[in-house]
This record gives sequence, structure tokens and C-alpha cells, in this order.
Amino acid sequence: MMWPVCQRSVRAVLCAVALTAFSVPGAIAAPDSTANPAVLRSFAMLRLISPDDVVAGGQVVDKEALKAFYGYRHYALAWDADGAGLGERAAAVFAVLASADVEGLEPADYHVREIAALANATTDAEHLDREFLLTDGLIHYAADVGGGRLNSHQTDERYVDNQSLGLPEYLAASASLDPSELPPVLAQLAPSGPQYLALKAMLAQARRSVAAGGWSALPDGGSMHPGAHDPAVPALRQRLTAEGRVAAPAKPMRKDTEDLYEPVLSKAVALFQAEHGIKPDGVIGKDTRAALDLSAEARFQQIAVNLERLRWSTIPPSGRAIVVNLASYSLNVYQDGAPILTMPVVVGSRENPTPMIASHITTVVLNPNWTLPPNVIREMLPRIHGDNGYLASKGIARAESDGHVRLIQPPGPTNPLGHYKFIMPNDQDIYLHDSPDSAKFRYALRAYSHGCIRLGNPAALAALLLDDRAATLPDGGLDAMAQTWQTRHIALSKPVPVSLVYRTTWLDGDGHLVIGQDSYGRDLRLWKALHKVRLSNVHKVVERAAFAG
Repeated sequence: MMWPVCQRSVRAVLCAVALTAFSVPGAIAAPDSTANPAVLRSFAMLRLISPDDVVAGGQVVDKEALKAFYGYRHYALAWDADGAGLGERAAAVFAVLASADVEGLEPADYHVREIAALANATTDAEHLDREFLLTDGLIHYAADVGGGRLNSHQTDERYVDNQSLGLPEYLAASASLDPSELPPVLAQLAPSGPQYLALKAMLAQARRSVAAGGWSALPDGGSMHPGAHDPAVPALRQRLTAEGRVAAPAKPMRKDTEDLYEPVLSKAVALFQAEHGIKPDGVIGKDTRAALDLSAEARFQQIAVNLERLRWSTIPPSGRAIVVNLASYSLNVYQDGAPILTMPVVVGSRENPTPMIASHITTVVLNPNWTLPPNVIREMLPRIHGDNGYLASKGIARAESDGHVRLIQPPGPTNPLGHYKFIMPNDQDIYLHDSPDSAKFRYALRAYSHGCIRLGNPAALAALLLDDRAATLPDGGLDAMAQTWQTRHIALSKPVPVSLVYRTTWLDGDGHLVIGQDSYGRDLRLWKALHKVRLSNVHKVVERAAFAG
């Protein structure tokens, strides 16, 4: 019978399984070559209860994780089978580990080479080494592919550290399945959302581009407009051909057309722009040139790190949730896993980047005061010192309490928070808010704030979050209240979770994958964190963070 798989696969494996207590016999001699299951079970127990590290095939394995796994099975082996070579169970596990690169992971991290070297194990010691390597590799692969390879101490992009408890026990239970039922269960270890699957497909394409030698950057120059002649056109054609966007010319180009930015090329560039979150007008400006010049290796890295980010979190399947993707300058509200409201946002500039935060929106403030943050005050200091009336001209007042001076701007048309502020408690004073500066929302790249999130349609978000309180509001509702410029605090009936994430790839409204820009320069930082010198497996922790909403 198929073992029930935890809902939403094993990404946040919370199937807590109680450990079984066992009595430990006295010293057990190392086995001979009898391949007796009872002897192997005793030998496995002896190695796992030893105070020493457990070394299998020259690799230090995670003894505590193996003790949990084999303790659940009363120390019976899970994968090994009589006869030469890998049995069906062992082969199923090895196939998953060997294909870890499909998920953007490294098969070498999961003992693939060492297991292959023991494929034709003959002695009991070799059989047990192979068994331990398969189990250790699978436990760490499941933790990595389900919840992410890095934890919150290894990257500042992680803001939640929910432990995925019970993973070894869950896998131990799955090992009891019929061999034919095991592969689909193992396949469910990885995320299966549409964006993750789209990225996996593009990862394979990017890997092929790297293997083919990639492409060269375009020569320096100004903007290129369709129909114009430009000396960079031959290089552009080669660049588009290398990625399979246009076919290579069947015959040499004529002298008078080889530098012509012809319709075939401009249409391919417009499609490229649409796929990269750039206005698809075919004009090659600064942003398009930067996207075209990104090397095949860098593109591969971008896709791989975004697979890692998607393993960290998921949209909750029930209830309401808000996700702000800082890299796509967008906010989405989800209800029971489906988007119900989308809007553009303006995020922090490169000098004042918005941090990744997980919190809950608790209150909507109508017509809020604005307390100027320190980074804004620092920017204003030259003007404040040079003009005694500067603060008064902006309607900004000084307020002193306990020896501290605050600068506060009351509600009004020039207040940068506009009519709405959404409070989400956090230790960095970040919140969502309205903005009278509507021009910024017309830009494709919208990193202009001092850290907080400006909303393209704050009234719609307020109405949605307070939809169950509409009957208690005065006549005219929120709009009428906002026009009074009087401050009002309205608590939500139930706090709504909100996550500020950073994903430089995303699905657009039509479900197409967009490869965006890394405006905060975080992709390379995360790639380096993923590829630092790997810790020995004895130091790896099975319980990996898996954001559950």
C-alpha cells in the first residue's frame, strides 16, 4: 500500500514520527561475508551507537540522522538486496541522487561517486557502507531540494527558520514501499509549482548554452533602433543565433544589409525584452543591452539561485497571504493559493535596499503622520542647515520626548505616505504605504524608495484587507474617510501574513517565465554562498528551513 505523503510534498516535512526506543546489546563482532540480514542489522546498530564518527566509503556521514532513520526501522537495512549490483530500491535512490543537477544541486554532495564505486559490493562491510551512503545522501538531498540547501546563518535572504522535523523517519517509512511505488514518492521531494517547473526547464536550456560556449557581449555603443544601420548588428545577430532566437544566415550577408537592424532581429529582441521584464519595443537601450550581455554562465547561475529561493517558501494553500517580490516590483495577494489582487510597487533603491521580511499586516492607518527615518534626515541635513525655514515649508514639525528629537510631517497632499499606511511589525521599521508620486509607477524598474514599499493601488489593498468590516465603516467607506485627512487606525479582524521576497525570475500574469534584473546584486552573492567550500556531512544539519507561509 502506498505510504501517505505529507501534504504539499516533503518541502516542509512536518510528519513528526515518534522514535522507538531500543535496547543495545553488548559488543558485536564485525560480520563476515554471509550477507545475513540479522548480522547486518547488528553491525549497523553497532556502528551507529559508537561514540566515533561513522565513515562509509571514505565519507563522514550524519550519524544522528542515520540513527533516526534506522532506529525507526529497528536497524534493518532499507536499500540493500541480495545478489550483485544495486537492487531495485537502491537503484531508485541512486537515480534520484545522480540527477540532482536537474534541480540545480550538485550530485557530488550526495555521495554519487562513492556509491557507484560500491555498486558491485561483495563483503558485508561494503554492503553496509553503500547502504549508509545511500541513506545519508537521500536524507540530505531531501532536505536540500525540499527546504533549500542554505540555512538562515548562511545567507541574509533567509528570514524564517522553520525546522522540517521527522525527515529521516518519513524517508524510513517510505523505504518500506514496494519498489515500484518508491520512484514517484522520491519524485515528490522537490517542489512542483509552475514557476519551479518552468525554471527547471530553463535550467536545462541554460546548461546547454554554457556547454555550447555561450555568447559574447555586444560592442559598446548607443541605443539601437529598428530599421537603423549600426556596426553592432553583426554581433547582435550572433548573440541571438547563439541562443536559438534567430536562424543563422543561409548565405553571407550583403555589404549594405549586414549592419541593418532588420525586422527579424528587432522582433526577436522584442520577444527577448518581454521575457526579461523590459518594454518590448525592439529598441536596444541600456537595460536591454545589459540583459543581452549577461553571459550564459551568469544566466545559468541566476536560474539556479532562484530555484534555491523557491525551495525556501511557498504560497500557503489556504487562507489569505501577501507576497511582495522586490525584484519584480510587484505585490500579489493570494486567497487559498490563487492570486486575487496584483499591483506594481516601488521598492528601496540600491543605496537603501528593502530587506527580506516575513511579518503580518495588523492595521490599516488612514491619513498617517510621517516620522522621517534617519536616512531621509541625513539627506535633508544640508538643506536644513542652509535654510532655517526649510522644515516649516514642508510642513514638518519637531517633536521632543525623553531627550530624543523626531521630525514629523502631518497628513496632507504632500505627505509621502499618502492616504494609506499598512503596519507590519518588524524590527526594521518597514511598511507598505500610499504615495503621491505616481510617476514612478510608470517606470519598468522601480527601485527609488528609502526602503519601504510604495503601492500602486493602496485603496484596493485596504478595501480587500478590511472587506469583512465594510458594514461598520461610515457612509462612503474608506474613500470618504481618506478625503478628510484625519488619521484613523483600523485593525484587521485577523492579521494577514506578508512576505517580502527577492526572486529575479517570476511568472507573469499569463504564466510565462520572466528573467528579470538583479537590481540589488544578490544573485552572485547567493551563488557564492551556495558554492563555498562544503562543510563535511557530519556538520550538516538535517532540519533545514522551509518557509510555510
